[in-house]
Amino acid sequence: MAVKKAVVLAAGFGTRLRPLTISRPKPLLPVMGEPMLARTLDMLVSWGVEEIKVNAHHLAGQVEAFVEEYLGGDDVKGVSISVSREDAILGTGGVLRPLKDWIGDEPFWLVNGDVVMESLDPEPIEEAFERSGRFAACWMSEDYGPRTIEADPEGRVCNWKSFDAGHPGTYTYCGVALLSPETLRYLPPPRPAEGKNGKGFCSIVEVYENAMMTDAKFVIGVQEPEAYWCDAGTVASFKELNSEPMAPSLFGDRRLDAIVKALGWDDGAALAEFLDARGSDRMFYRLRCADDGSGKSAHSAGDVLAVIYEESRKENANARFPAITRFLSDGGVRVPRLLADLPECNAYATEFVAGRELEGLANEKGADIVKLYLPALDVLKALWAVPTATGVPELEPAFGPELYAWERELFERECVKGRYGFDGLPEDAVKELEGVAAALCGEPRMLVHRDFQSANLIYPNGGGKPYVIDYQGLRFGAAAYDVASLIYDPYVPMDETDRKMLIELAVKAENAPGERAIRLAAVQRLCQALGAYCRLVKVGQTRFAKYIPRALGNLHHAVHDAELPALAAFSHRMIDLEKILPR
Repeated sequence: MAVKKAVVLAAGFGTRLRPLTISRPKPLLPVMGEPMLARTLDMLVSWGVEEIKVNAHHLAGQVEAFVEEYLGGDDVKGVSISVSREDAILGTGGVLRPLKDWIGDEPFWLVNGDVVMESLDPEPIEEAFERSGRFAACWMSEDYGPRTIEADPEGRVCNWKSFDAGHPGTYTYCGVALLSPETLRYLPPPRPAEGKNGKGFCSIVEVYENAMMTDAKFVIGVQEPEAYWCDAGTVASFKELNSEPMAPSLFGDRRLDAIVKALGWDDGAALAEFLDARGSDRMFYRLRCADDGSGKSAHSAGDVLAVIYEESRKENANARFPAITRFLSDGGVRVPRLLADLPECNAYATEFVAGRELEGLANEKGADIVKLYLPALDVLKALWAVPTATGVPELEPAFGPELYAWERELFERECVKGRYGFDGLPEDAVKELEGVAAALCGEPRMLVHRDFQSANLIYPNGGGKPYVIDYQGLRFGAAAYDVASLIYDPYVPMDETDRKMLIELAVKAENAPGERAIRLAAVQRLCQALGAYCRLVKVGQTRFAKYIPRALGNLHHAVHDAELPALAAFSHRMIDLEKILPR
């Protein structure tokens, strides 16, 4: 059968891929050097589709510009592609309302524009469409994805929200469907706009369920064992899809190209590898330069770490990183060497430190925690010894009552209320936290890293002192905050015996805080961390959920050791609730 029309979904926010999707819509992110949307359009054109509507909302102007550029290619002559811009997002089902007249009375494809598909044959889906009574058919897979739907032996999808997701007999809806215009009859009545969702927002699954429940009309699912699917929906999956180094330009980010130019490298000799996306809206790439013919790297510094941060953070600490790097290096703290500073591009580059993070080393079976952490304590001693009488660059605002209150409010809003559903912190617990802040404000004023945890210490492969990274939040405050961040770090399982020994060692150093200050700082820091983790999970960065139970456990120990009974009782309640939350 010849299906001539298709609707491609490209309006979503790509929340789970932040910060990659802050400045680019997910469908325009590259996979092996080609935007996902281009791959989807290529597939539809190869199937003989002649008219395509691409919906757009998040960064819609970029989608429109891409479609205009795509239409200039020689392979799409005679194909009509236009963008249906949504002022407020309408959802995977609501998108069809404004397109009703355009769809007309012939079957059409409904395809996700932000997934990766390879070797998909339309014929099995078209045959399933005929078996459905020319109502609806979709591609489903038992090999890929979350597998949240169920189908009977005939392929009829009978449950779109399986309680047994991932178990045998479940499938993933792969975002490719062939639909009759009759499906539009089952759009739910338009709902009022709410939050980011526009009037009439709904999921295509609601349409399928309404048809099934109202008139026993089923979508027929079909598997294609030779086809490949990936939703590229997380930073980890995006990294896996782009695991091979490639030309920086293929990532579609001109800031990478600017770094290559600043390094003095030839455009054609550079290779880039996506490494990770971290908090504070930063993306990390490893750059290397091909052999220049002499048998040596064309850059004497070896591989380079390129960091790109988003415009939304430009006035924040990211832009201060280069100046702080110079300051710490001059002061005797081991930090990666700065190689390029491009504030106009929101980018910088440092040497790439080949080594392992303390987090990974400390999580190895049988790791000697105390031995591993001694060099980290030495890093703190070096930080406390940095001269601060003159030459201090612009830093983040110092720790004080306002910042401690902000951390407390973050904890209450995102963790206490947002995750566990309490109305707020008990009054006596608030008073204890206010007392913690007051005690920390009375501590000597020292340089504080702010995120001095195991993930931010790299132990070089060749041995020697560890490098400290992620210090863009450097500020003045209580030294106990950094000690607590390290020793009560939720990224590392640490028994109380090791923790007590490390605290005893830490307090012996010159300029070191006292043991009670460290215990109090641990309470403050863990409340901040729990607020941050819960917020990140809420916006789709679910990998942080695994740290919440350990952070609660560490908080439980810290409040007991600091003799804060109200917080101790409340931590018990949160731990009990965390145990029964769905995973």
